[in-house]
Amino acid sequence: MIIQHAILHILDTNTGRLIASQAEMALDGAGVQDYIEQIVKKIYAGDVKKGTLTAHDYLATMLDNADFSDMTTQLASKMFDIMSGQDAIRPGDILSFLATTDDGPLFGLIKLNFSPRYAHVVAYQDNQMINNLVLNQAVLPAATQTVDEAILVDLTTQQYHLLEKKYLIDGHRVAYFSEKFLAIQPETSVKENIQTIKRTVKKIADKYDDLPAHEVLAKTQEVIYDALESGQLDTNTIAEKVFSDNLTAKMQYQEKIAAQVIDKTIAIENKEKYQKKYRTQKFKLDSGIEISIPISVYQDPSKVEFVNNVNGTMSLVIKDIESVFNKFTV
Repeated sequence: MIIQHAILHILDTNTGRLIASQAEMALDGAGVQDYIEQIVKKIYAGDVKKGTLTAHDYLATMLDNADFSDMTTQLASKMFDIMSGQDAIRPGDILSFLATTDDGPLFGLIKLNFSPRYAHVVAYQDNQMINNLVLNQAVLPAATQTVDEAILVDLTTQQYHLLEKKYLIDGHRVAYFSEKFLAIQPETSVKENIQTIKRTVKKIADKYDDLPAHEVLAKTQEVIYDALESGQLDTNTIAEKVFSDNLTAKMQYQEKIAAQVIDKTIAIENKEKYQKKYRTQKFKLDSGIEISIPISVYQDPSKVEFVNNVNGTMSLVIKDIESVFNKFTV
């Protein structure tokens, strides 16, 4: 990625000031290009939402403005107006850039939230040098961090990748970045679709005594994990494998999913991210014991087994153990 233009506007709602830069950033500064590129990589690897801008979308009309500085100042001004008076939305900087990538021209708008950090400062008092600590309220995220809000637009196809989170505004959790600032309706993210599936599975399981929630959710995680290899998650496969012995539960699940998930087949990008997240089954017992079991081991009944006892309790049996290591380190 080669960045041609970049500008930084300061949205300091703590002081009530929008400090709009009057000129573009110097891109030959130490690490500037690398900093932006690393953040962009983290955005693409995050829980992004996708979509395509139409000619009438607010951002599309703004991108028609050939004056990069004026266009980004207008964007920053709108963002500042939305943020003002909303304590839940953190102050920060708006970084906008235009770049050339292997796939063509790219526009990026990234909100870099401030984080308070202590730093040292050298002062002099009575001809003596004193090293003090000072709290800097406007430290920007490290290049290794994932930002909370950003949009990357392929200027050839108008397709975008959006990263955002919801904030409590006027008593409601609102995705202000897409709804109020960009005024777009992105597709549902993979993370949101999976959360919908898990919530629906649990609600259905809670209705039936023969569907213990821990078993149903564990089976759901297995199906999701197995689907990651192909990069596609079929909601009907979950119905067949999780509710295979309960036709009524299966039908109820399919009806609820049809009303909530747009596509029966969910494409999963960033497979490695989700494989890392779902490769381990995690349980918490009422005794306070917490246990993590790799999927491959959990699926092997010669290694792990849940046993229903006649008194209504359950036992978790871990078998074929050759050695035990205590992870408490000195």
